[in-house]
Amino acid sequence: MTRYSLLPIIALMIIFSSIMANAQKLPNVQQASLRAPENVKVDGKPTEWGDKLQAYNKATDVFYTIANDDNNLYLVIQATDPSIINKLVNGRVTFTINKSGKKNDNDAIAISYPVFEKNNKPGLHLTGNPKIVEGSPASIKLADSFMYANNKRMTDRIKSIKVTGVKTLDTLVSIYNEDGIKAAALFDNKLVYTCELAVSLKLAGLSVNDPVKFTYNVMLNPVIMDDIPGFTIVRNAQGTITSLDINNKLIPPNARELTAATDFWGEYMLAKK
Repeated sequence: MTRYSLLPIIALMIIFSSIMANAQKLPNVQQASLRAPENVKVDGKPTEWGDKLQAYNKATDVFYTIANDDNNLYLVIQATDPSIINKLVNGRVTFTINKSGKKNDNDAIAISYPVFEKNNKPGLHLTGNPKIVEGSPASIKLADSFMYANNKRMTDRIKSIKVTGVKTLDTLVSIYNEDGIKAAALFDNKLVYTCELAVSLKLAGLSVNDPVKFTYNVMLNPVIMDDIPGFTIVRNAQGTITSLDINNKLIPPNARELTAATDFWGEYMLAKK
């Protein structure tokens, strides 16, 4: 094997080592309140959040930040593992706000994203992405093309956000709604997935003028077998499986974990300016 053929592998190892080093330095749950950046925009691009998020949760294998400004509460989530990304996309992430500070709040607000039509899922390519080689514009171009293709598959199909606990809203709201709920998700050219959610403080019954400590839950919902690599399933109109083909070579080692929900709880108090 030539020296040059090793470069993509070495680059991948360096990226992975850097990610793991950053994860080890971060708390499992965010510890402090945080004002959102002045230029915050819910677009799936983490640029305004800086080089790293505030916490790395081991139970869910995601990086995240929760923050606020005078009008909105924000949740930013990042994942690098293809299996976790599969769970975030096909199982959805659910962000629940319990204003009472209790975990069993009957008036909790929950936002789930992304929502796809049953037969119109994006079919993302989460493995085999081209690696970026330092000093190689061609490798960047290939990685960018891979990124654009995945992002287009998602953005062409995401139409709705699921909302529960808000009496004035339907369960499904458009991603273009003007009701105070925003969500967006994108990949970068290293196949890092970023999901951003925002909910109006007014809608959540919260205010920076009278901040109270509340609890929140972040849940990665389970992925159905149809969306796990290695399973090719055909169902009839009623949803009953009519044929099943299994390729053991493609099934990820954590397939069982993908079919179970994982979550974590935290506490937060709105940060004043």
